[in-house]
Formats: sequence, C-alpha cells, structure tokens
Amino acid sequence: MKRFYLALILLCSSAVTLPAQAAMDNMGGTKNMAGAQAVKAQIFMGHGKINSINPTGTVNVAMGPVKALDWPKMSMNFLVMDKAMLASLKIGEHVNFDFSKDTAGGYVITRISPAK
Repeated sequence: MKRFYLALILLCSSAVTLPAQAAMDNMGGTKNMAGAQAVKAQIFMGHGKINSINPTGTVNVAMGPVKALDWPKMSMNFLVMDKAMLASLKIGEHVNFDFSKDTAGGYVITRISPAK
C-alpha cells in the first residue's frame, strides 16, 4: 500500500513539474529572463516646459498628460541619461522628450529636444 501512495505522489508531482519545465524551455530557460524583461521596457513621450535644471543630472518639467501611463498634467523631476543633454537646455524652454522607467523605479529622460 505504501508503494501505491509513493507512486501516486510521484505521478502527481511529475504531472505538475513537466508542463512548467516545458514552458521554461519554450521561453529559452531562465538565462533569457533578463532579455524578456528588457523587451518589456517601454519608451514614453512627453511634452512640457522646463522649470529647473540641476547640473547633477536632473531636470524638472511641467508636462502635459501621458496617456500611456494614465498620468494627468504635472510637474516632475526626471533624471537624464546623459548629463551632456543639460548643456543645451534653458529654463522656460518648451521641449519634447522620451523617457523610460529605470531599474530603481524612477523615470529617466533618454532624449530631449526643443519643441518646434
């Protein structure tokens, strides 16, 4: 009788783990999990007016709504991907910019240019 229960337990556990393993194999295993997360990274577009510039690498922008994130219009501090981007910016200037979520949960401007 003990062998019967042991066989039943082994059968049930393999029925659960084999499909999960097959799914992981189809995704390329765990080694591609970082790649799958990188694909999910999105770039968002914003439009606004520069309120302030901090030479340490941040800019405050009074921006319009971002529909993709369900954000209303607001002022927000953004990190900039490259501090060299700050050199061409002026307070009060209207800009278009692209931004994405960083690994720490904040948002980083990846591209910024004067609005035309």
